[in-house]
Amino acid sequence: MSKADATAIKPHQWAINLTDPGYSKNLNIVTSNSMPSPTGFSSIENTGKDSLAARKNKFSSHGKSEDVVALQMQKAWQIALAPAKSIPMNVFMSYMSGTSLQIIPIMTALMLLSGPIKSIFQVRSNFKPVLGNSVTESQLLVPMLVFIACQFALMYIGFRKLNSMGLIPNTTSDWLSWEKGIDYNKGIRSFSF
Repeated sequence: MSKADATAIKPHQWAINLTDPGYSKNLNIVTSNSMPSPTGFSSIENTGKDSLAARKNKFSSHGKSEDVVALQMQKAWQIALAPAKSIPMNVFMSYMSGTSLQIIPIMTALMLLSGPIKSIFQVRSNFKPVLGNSVTESQLLVPMLVFIACQFALMYIGFRKLNSMGLIPNTTSDWLSWEKGIDYNKGIRSFSF
């Protein structure tokens, strides 16, 4: 490319406009008030004050209280099902920690027992965010029972883990010291020569 060709190349129009200080003063700026509304949208100015009052009446306190009750029940079910979301992880953790009698598998199993027991005794504090409304308090029994059932499922995983490690005494060999000895020779006469 020669020197003459390099001077003949004109810059783009946007570059010229960017460097021109008078260009931005001559622009027609369109405000949001002068732009048309999107399809399906009606502004307050278009509908008038009567429509605004009608909309306020539409969202009365009765409607708001029903919405609050529905939201609180949704939150209650989220709280109730939160332990169920950790069940697959705890099953996998229990499986991966093995059945050997070492500190990690024993602590895993004991945490699977102690955590749910604490949560069962603190059910009301777990559901405290939704207990303020008297309407929802009467409907919270089922979510609380589901919460407790999920905690029992976690405890079951812990008991299975302790049983697989042999720490739960559920066979007769675990209770041999309390068994009465059976004399199989009682009543049988032996002959000695």
